[in-house]
Amino acid sequence: MNISALKSPGFRLYLLGSFISLHGLWIQRVVLGWLAWELTNSPGFVGFTAFLALAPTLISGPLFGVIIDRMNIRLAFFLSYSAMIICSFLLFLSLNFRLLNPNILAVFCLFIGVIASASHPIRMSLAPRLVNNSQLPSVVALTAVNFNTSRLIGPAIGGTLIQLIGVNSTILFAVFAYLPTMIFITIIKPRELKIENNKNDTILYSFFEGTKLIVSSNIIKFSIVLSGVTAFVGRGVLETLPLISEGIFSKGPSGLGLITAVAGAGALVSSIFKTLGSKEVAGLEISNGNLILALSIPISVLIIGFADSFNTVLFLVFILGFLATSLGISIQSKIQLELSDKFRGRVMSIWTMVNMGSAALGAMIFGIVSDFTNIQFTQILFGITFIIFVFILISINKIRLN
Repeated sequence: MNISALKSPGFRLYLLGSFISLHGLWIQRVVLGWLAWELTNSPGFVGFTAFLALAPTLISGPLFGVIIDRMNIRLAFFLSYSAMIICSFLLFLSLNFRLLNPNILAVFCLFIGVIASASHPIRMSLAPRLVNNSQLPSVVALTAVNFNTSRLIGPAIGGTLIQLIGVNSTILFAVFAYLPTMIFITIIKPRELKIENNKNDTILYSFFEGTKLIVSSNIIKFSIVLSGVTAFVGRGVLETLPLISEGIFSKGPSGLGLITAVAGAGALVSSIFKTLGSKEVAGLEISNGNLILALSIPISVLIIGFADSFNTVLFLVFILGFLATSLGISIQSKIQLELSDKFRGRVMSIWTMVNMGSAALGAMIFGIVSDFTNIQFTQILFGITFIIFVFILISINKIRLN
């Protein structure tokens, strides 16, 4: 079992803090999805709020990646979580004083998206600095298990809490879940980077250095493109689950919590398999197995479009969560192994930008098309279109290698 990273006391403490705070993140995401549907009953608005929560990575993600490589990583981590707590508490106040409307909710989703665009590359840059390079695949796998365990439990807790204590108190519950991580970050001691003083090394220059590295590496370049394409269709659907649970089957907040948790269950099982399975190796191309995973994601979306019962959809969403996470862990491990600490923040922020930005666009377009047609037709359309697109992308890469 690939758990060698647990030998690091700092990584163990980081993992514990993240486990608690990620529950707050997933509870908050269920709240935002539920509010988006309750305020408007519009698939387009649900897709739009998902877009706002993810799209800031397209602009601010790479900028934050460069800044992360230049500043104290613990301070960056602390500031990002402080901002998330403040934003979440303001959302609680707006609900408590009955000020919330679709426009204000959209603003909150945007601000949360900006904060997330910083915190995601911070986490991906921090964890590898707590271990040695031989333990990097273990870090990726264990953090995925951690993330997806909370993805399984958090939404179920969120949906249940909304029914039991209301949306207001559920948000407050999420706020308190962020606090332990802020305490633990003051204790752990990650490797600090040796920053070279170069008068030409501006933020823009550093960003283009990271971009140049990506373009020069066929492995990293293809990995990021493949990740973006599959995130558009797979994550685009997973980010609009309120449209399935409530828009098609009218299952209420508990149904939304359940379907989100089921996606998390698939992701968790996948991450456990990855922890137990073989390691990625630096310098090798993406395996045929991972290419099959990439093609299976739009196929799963296509099949979901034909499902006529909620239980069938739950099973298929489990499969989609499994496939998307399996591919994501493999690609992230592959990229991490190709990087030195010096470039890790900026390159992983670009990967995050492509991955989450594609998911944002996918969610928004999915919602808009569903407004003009219907949700299940859009799933079928997405599935067929991206089966063709992924097949073409894989074929081009195979031709390049031969």
